Amino acid sequence: MFVYTFALVPVAIFLLLRYIYSHWERYGVPHLKPEIPYGNLRTVVEKKESFGIAINNLYHRSTDRLFGVYLFFRPAILVRDPYLAKRIMVNDFQNFHDRGVYCNEKGDPFSANLFALSGEKWKNLRAKLTPTFTSGQLRNMLPTLLDVGNKLIDRMNPVADEKAVVDMRDIASRFVLDTIASVFFGFEADCINNSDDPFLKTLVQTSQRRSFVDNIRTSGVFICPGLLKLTRLTSLPTVLINFVMDIITHQIDHREKNKITRKDFVQLLIDLRRDAAGNAEKVLSIEQCAANVFLFYIAGSETSTAAISFTLHELSHRPEAMAKLQQEIDEMMERNNGEITYDSINEMKYLDMCVKETLRKYPGLPILNRECTSDYAVPDSDIVIRKGTQVIIPLLSISMNEKYFPDPELYSPERFEEATKNYDSDAYYPFGVGPRNCIGLRQGVLVSKIGLVLLLSKYNFQSTTPAKVEFAAATPVRNPGTRAQNDGLMGKSHFHQLNANGGVTG
Repeated sequence: MFVYTFALVPVAIFLLLRYIYSHWERYGVPHLKPEIPYGNLRTVVEKKESFGIAINNLYHRSTDRLFGVYLFFRPAILVRDPYLAKRIMVNDFQNFHDRGVYCNEKGDPFSANLFALSGEKWKNLRAKLTPTFTSGQLRNMLPTLLDVGNKLIDRMNPVADEKAVVDMRDIASRFVLDTIASVFFGFEADCINNSDDPFLKTLVQTSQRRSFVDNIRTSGVFICPGLLKLTRLTSLPTVLINFVMDIITHQIDHREKNKITRKDFVQLLIDLRRDAAGNAEKVLSIEQCAANVFLFYIAGSETSTAAISFTLHELSHRPEAMAKLQQEIDEMMERNNGEITYDSINEMKYLDMCVKETLRKYPGLPILNRECTSDYAVPDSDIVIRKGTQVIIPLLSISMNEKYFPDPELYSPERFEEATKNYDSDAYYPFGVGPRNCIGLRQGVLVSKIGLVLLLSKYNFQSTTPAKVEFAAATPVRNPGTRAQNDGLMGKSHFHQLNANGGVTG
């Protein structure tokens, strides 16, 4: 009897897998043929491609507006049509208001951040956090950003004098982390000058972790949320959770006891806790506060770091564009007696076009994701996306499609010139679009622009790497809502050794 039972096990497994991998066939949805047990992600398992690059490569294997794929055992819809994608995120948001990623408020409070929360909980928290990113708040934080910028220039001056080859991505990352430490965490870090600064060291060590358990974590957050619940693993390593908790607990306790106020993100959370207590509402826990601060720690650092370093990389291969931007910067500085103001940054049209073009070629996330929250009949189609289905938008492939962006490999800020616009605006949404777009997009862009203005007002840059950036294989990031990490959804790149040569005055 035992022998027969044992023999039936592989048969049962085979039948189960066959059922799983016939999902799209049963619903009559065009799809890519899966491979057991990889689905359509064999290259990710073989470490030939990062998750984001693998998804974007699937884009080129079909010409359908949308088609079915398998994220290992999880069926998902990949939307190739940018107009349909935008409609899903904006007009039909009510059918796709969640992301469908791992979120476990009780068992893993750090997973319950703004990116992962669903339904009314997300909506309520989004409304509470939005005031942090108004134009008034951004204007108020400018002096803090410029103070960190002064440290950046002090770090760069001896490098420029020596005409040394430096890793500008590393320097940009240190600048951005120092701004985040001050604006979000409420303390002064010194990542720019100190490689052993805990704020920098913890992030670097965490991103370099590649144990089997870490791979389960990274896979579980996005591809298979049930895996983390089954294994009872937290979405982040304990050492990282403790690091962030210690900082936030100290900041909140210290300020609440001593009635200290600052114009930063921690203060907003303290005010929300106080207001909720006064109105007999549920108060944000320390864990919830820390989870959302950490979200901006990761998301903000990678968005702005990538925008600065990729822009410098592209400009170093287009000297005429660099000269044009430097001229705009010099003229702005002359009009304002050498001062950088919030209004002057926003008035710089060519700077804005350069950043937009960088975000087109190198979006912070190579994919966007939504979960279908109620059955959705696809317009002009007989396909119905069922409730609970993961929907993936391959942002990188859309932004590199010549149908929407002519000559997509060319770095051309001029394509965003309003009078001679040379792109399809309905296919451009590097931060997502609609109610669930990136809440901190304006701050991320502001930090990037300030970094670029400071650097290009003082120095010229020459690249020591080829113009075309190649992305190497990497595992998925822990939080797909973050901007792509240095091992992130887009994969590692051979970041940018740039010569910083003094000679451009501001």
